[in-house]
This record gives sequence, C-alpha cells and structure tokens, in this order.
Amino acid sequence: MTTTEALAKQLVAPAIASLRQAHPELRIDLIVGVRSLDIARREADLAVRFARPSVSELICRKLGEVGFSLYASQRYLAKVGVPKRGQGLAGYDLITFTGAPAAASPFFMGESLDGARVALRCDSPLIQLIATANDVGIAELACFLGDSSPNLVRVWPTEEPSRRTAWLIVHQDMRRSARIRAVSAAITEAFRRQRKVLGA
Repeated sequence: MTTTEALAKQLVAPAIASLRQAHPELRIDLIVGVRSLDIARREADLAVRFARPSVSELICRKLGEVGFSLYASQRYLAKVGVPKRGQGLAGYDLITFTGAPAAASPFFMGESLDGARVALRCDSPLIQLIATANDVGIAELACFLGDSSPNLVRVWPTEEPSRRTAWLIVHQDMRRSARIRAVSAAITEAFRRQRKVLGA
C-alpha cells in the first residue's frame, strides 16, 4: 500500500501493528511519499491519499478530514514578526515540497506567495518539521505533526486550520480480497479513533 509519510507515521503504521496482532501472517509493503502511485495500473493495491482520483475502476472511501496550518518556531517569528492574515507571505522564508501536491491547494492557507523566499524544498513532512523547528522558516504542516512539536507554534493560533479529505483508495477488482478488506477495516477504524487529533 502507499500513503504519505505523515499519514504513515500517525495512522497507517500503528494500524498495521494492531492488525498484525490478529493476523501475524500478514505482510504489508508500505510505500511512502507524496508521489501518487497508480492504483489503476496496479502499482499499489491500496492507498491512503488526499487527492481523490477520478478513474472509474477505483473505489474511493472517505476516511475523514485532516487539518493543516502554518507553523514556525517562536525564535523565527520573534526575529521576523508574525505575518498578517490575508496580506501574503512576502519577505518570509518558506519550507515546501519540490512540487506542490495536487491535493494541497490552496497551499499555505491561500496566502499570496509573491515576494516570499523558498528556503527549503523537501518532500518529507518530517524533515520539513525538523527544519521548521530549527528556524528555517514557515511550513504548512498537518496539525497532528505541528502541534506535537514543542518547538513550533501555529503562525495564526486562532485561525481554523485548512482541512483536506483523506481517501482510502482500492481497485474495484481487489475489494473482495480478504487481505485488502482486513487492512482497509484497520485503517478506517484507526482514522475513526483519531479523527479529533487528525482534524484539529
């Protein structure tokens, strides 16, 4: 199966650990990254993604919402000041992906990026988290990641996070597979249990 690094850390890996207690013979190959593998072409059997594909032979089940917000270190904001909401991020250093993921729009909570400096491009949200904590700049992170770091603060703590829908995606030919059903059920249940943390 395939998913993003952040969802693998928070949701998928713990779900697999629980699932293997009941099914110790189950082996899962977990491919992590922002590049969406093609389920229709059988590059993966199962995916947890923020982008919903429109291919007819894929079955997409909505898992729920994941909150995203802008984060920075207190030291960085003390040095450069807090940007004003709605006035863009000109003059600020940004930590972002090598290419904006399709499901990330509007990126950076819809703020204008004209005049902003890209300090770091990296497709690992965990590396983005570390760079943000080390005063490199502002990153848009899943709230469950950003809020877990004692060295980070939300840039706009009173602002509602942006929310993106997480989808469980499987090829229709695989939906009756006992293994696929077991893994799908475990991930769905894990998301249900963590929905408040994930959507924060």
